[in-house]
Amino acid sequence: MFLKILKKAVPVPRLEKFDRFLFVGPHPDDIEVACGGTVARLKQLGKHVTFVVVTDGSVGSIDQTLTGQQLAETRRQESLKSAKILGVEEQDVVFLNFGDGNNYNVDEVTRSLVQCIVKFRPDVVLCPDHTVRSETHPDHINVGRCCTLANFYASWKATAERMGSDETWLTRAIAYYYTDRPNTYVGVTKTFQKKMQAISCHKSQFTQADIKSFNTYFRLRGARFGLRCGKRNAEGFCALSNVHQHCFPEASEF
Repeated sequence: MFLKILKKAVPVPRLEKFDRFLFVGPHPDDIEVACGGTVARLKQLGKHVTFVVVTDGSVGSIDQTLTGQQLAETRRQESLKSAKILGVEEQDVVFLNFGDGNNYNVDEVTRSLVQCIVKFRPDVVLCPDHTVRSETHPDHINVGRCCTLANFYASWKATAERMGSDETWLTRAIAYYYTDRPNTYVGVTKTFQKKMQAISCHKSQFTQADIKSFNTYFRLRGARFGLRCGKRNAEGFCALSNVHQHCFPEASEF
């Protein structure tokens, strides 16, 4: 009963009510894999969406002939092509080009993300959930944590200046994808195919067999999330308002 009252008094943010979104991906394919359907849905609703890709994706490909800078450029082009399918134009895709595979200084990543938040002024920042116990990829963990800190630092003059920004920006919510504790959902029944088409652009990463497996997995997971929001297919996020993010431990139970 106590949690129900709290949830009513301080409701979980509904993503679709906001207008400006900053999606932060550790690698060139993460945004599409995690929330491509949501991106396409938001663009259909006329929302403004910016992608920030933190690493250059230069570590690892199913094509063993692709390595280093050649792989990074290939993945950049794949990212731009897939973003366009979702409705995000090239000028709204930002590449920070930090070294893939934990080859960077996390403080520098945080600094860059603060500057992105101030520059693009999103209502909502979306990033990986760095608290998931099963997550082992250092880039996902680091980027999720850096983005969480950047979202805080960007809102205060002293901390924003410390991060190299002369201005501040207070977002209205942060939302985590790749999460094991979703509390809000976006219906993606009509944009599911766009998600799969976008993922298919990343040919350096996924075989046709991979795409087929993803299609089955995302349909099953989407149906599960859809049951929670009255949709046939949905993507889930852990969304926290400004109130939830500081000295509000109950938010983790919402």
